Amino acid sequence: MKNWGLYRFILNFLPANRKMNVSDLPKSDVRAVENALNKYRCLGASLCLFDQTGITGTVAFGVSHLPGTPTTAQTVYRAASVSKFVTALGAMKLKEQGRLDLDADVNEYVPLRIRHPKAPDTPITLRMLMTHTAGIHDGVDYNDGIGKNVPLSVLLQGDSFTDHPPKTKWEYSNFGFGIAGAVMEAAAGTDFETLMQETVFRPLGVTATYYPQKVQGDLADAVRILPRSKTPNFNAAERRARPLTPEEVNPETHYNLAHGSLCVSAPELAKLGKAGMKPGFLTEESLEEMRREIAPFGERAHNLSQGIGTFVLNEPGICERPLYGHQGMAYGAVHGVFFDPDSERGVALLTTGASEARRGVLADLNFSILKLLWQGS
Repeated sequence: MKNWGLYRFILNFLPANRKMNVSDLPKSDVRAVENALNKYRCLGASLCLFDQTGITGTVAFGVSHLPGTPTTAQTVYRAASVSKFVTALGAMKLKEQGRLDLDADVNEYVPLRIRHPKAPDTPITLRMLMTHTAGIHDGVDYNDGIGKNVPLSVLLQGDSFTDHPPKTKWEYSNFGFGIAGAVMEAAAGTDFETLMQETVFRPLGVTATYYPQKVQGDLADAVRILPRSKTPNFNAAERRARPLTPEEVNPETHYNLAHGSLCVSAPELAKLGKAGMKPGFLTEESLEEMRREIAPFGERAHNLSQGIGTFVLNEPGICERPLYGHQGMAYGAVHGVFFDPDSERGVALLTTGASEARRGVLADLNFSILKLLWQGS
């Protein structure tokens, strides 16, 4: 969509009368959040506020499935690209444990050659993959192969490399970040799901998974609100019915997990955001390394820069200080986890579907929620 002005105009004619299902926020905050979710025609959402002590407020809004399954604070969502931030937490922990080198040639870990054809002598590293500077993009071959388990080695022979060589330009790539997950499991000798459970989720007491089939409880659909599809774009029931792949190290097919497949509830995502906000799970050195600005988004978004699996948001209209985290948008759903290490406050938002209009990269809904929570802080 290029004409966001027209999109926003049409959005005004869609119904917007959904209510909060549960909330433990002050009434004034409830009204403000509810107004924002209705303004952007959100079908359903779960939201958690958090600080360094834990969760400070929760909201459930609308439905997780059409026509009318109410969301709860415990509703699980496919978190889309918010997964990248969580994967980065795992990579940094493995680095601290001495099990992973972010600057090593990934060919040392995976049993196939990953080299940019315009720079065959330049090693590609995990740091490049997790900051979108590896010269890999989401080509036609990758997009056509989604869900078909096309081997990684086959995709690397197609149109997955950019016109520019590695380290010369930032270009957002789900495929590149997915490769990072495959490298992580090859380096650790453990399949990616098990690796994240053992390295991140269990130590933090977090219930989450990269496989919809393993979700306990309600897994939300994702629906595009404009134009509205007759069936969910992400159909939770269909995804849960798919056979599970064996839990084994398999870089050839496990490039499709780390970038967007995390399934998590808002309270559990808040725990993960908290882990990235202050030292504890990771050292201060590791957190600073994640947040260090590697590359600007350029013309796509002048208020965003790229850290390791982390967005760095510099937007005075929201907060006078940088905010850190990640946005996720897929199948019509709009998600985000963002936090301010100085004030030690954060928010985790997961939705069933909402306006996809955006200010450069940041969705209008995320901009509105962040402004609501940080304006004047």
